[in-house]
Amino acid sequence: MKTRDKSLIVTITLAGAFAGSMGACASTAPEQLVEARNAYAVSSGGLAAKLTPTELYDAKNALDRADREFADHGDTYACRDYAYIAERKVELADARARTEADRAVIAEAVKAGVVVRDAQVKSSQAALARTREQLKDERQDNTATTNALRATNNEQGKELDKTAAQLEAEKQARLKAENSLAGAMKDLAAVAAVKEDARGMIITLSGSVLFASNKYALLNTAMTKLDQVAEALKAQGADKRMVVEGHTDSQGSDKINQPLSLNRATAVRDYLVSRGVPSERISAVGMGSSKPLADNLSPENRANNRRVEIIIGSSTVSAR
Repeated sequence: MKTRDKSLIVTITLAGAFAGSMGACASTAPEQLVEARNAYAVSSGGLAAKLTPTELYDAKNALDRADREFADHGDTYACRDYAYIAERKVELADARARTEADRAVIAEAVKAGVVVRDAQVKSSQAALARTREQLKDERQDNTATTNALRATNNEQGKELDKTAAQLEAEKQARLKAENSLAGAMKDLAAVAAVKEDARGMIITLSGSVLFASNKYALLNTAMTKLDQVAEALKAQGADKRMVVEGHTDSQGSDKINQPLSLNRATAVRDYLVSRGVPSERISAVGMGSSKPLADNLSPENRANNRRVEIIIGSSTVSAR
C-alpha cells in the first residue's frame, strides 16, 4: 500500500477516534476546539509525526489543556484560547516538517551530486521564512493570551471576594434579625397570649388591661405592654402584614359595640405605629361581638370576649 494511502487511513482512524471521544462528551464543543482536534488528527498522521514529533507533542499538550478545560467548565474563553494555541502549534509542526522534508531532499540531491534547482532553494528559504514568522506570531499570541488569562483570573478573584463578603454580611444580618425576633417574642409572651392558627400568629390582649369600661382611650398601664408588642411586631419580616381586631362581649347593642370595637382597634393600631411599626403593614378592624371566644353567660366568659387580637400573617391586609 502506498505511503499516501496509509497516511489517509491513519488520519481517518484518528479522526474517528476523536469523533468517538467527542460523542461521549457534550455536543456543544466550541468551533475552535473542534478545529484544533481535527488539525491534530490530520497532522499526527502526516510528516509532522515523523519529522517534528516534539512540536507535535507540544500541540497535543495544548489540545489536552483545552479538552480538560471544556470537560471541567464547558465552553469558556480559556478553552477557546487553549484550542487556538493548539491549532497554531499544529500548523507550526507541519511547517517545520515541510522544511525538514525539503532539507532532506536537498541533502540527498547534494549527496548524489545533483545540482539543486534555484526554485527548490528559494522554496525552502521561503518555507523557513514562513516558519520564523509563524514562530514570532505564536510568541506574540501566547503572550497576549497569557496576559488576558491573568487579567480574567484577577477579575474573577475580585468578584468572588466581593460575593463572599456580601454573603457573610447577609448571613450576619439574618442572624441578628432572628435573634432580635426571638428575644422580642420571648418578652411578648410575658404580657400577652400568643398562639398560631390558620390565620397566622395571634397575639391576644385583654380589653380590661387596655381600656376602661366602655372607653377606647388607652390606659397608661396599657402602653407599657403595647411597647413590648411593638418591639415584637417590628422584628417581623418585611413580608408580614398585621391586622388589629377589636372584640366586645354581647352586652349592649351592635350599634354601640361595633364602633366601640373599631375605635379600640384603631387606638391600639395608632399607638403601635407611633412606636415604630410601619403604618403600611398594619390595619385596624372592629368585629363587635360577632366572634366570641366563649358564650356570654358568665362574667368570666364576657371578660375573655372583650379583647384585642393582633393577627400576623403573610397575606396583604385591607387598608384602614
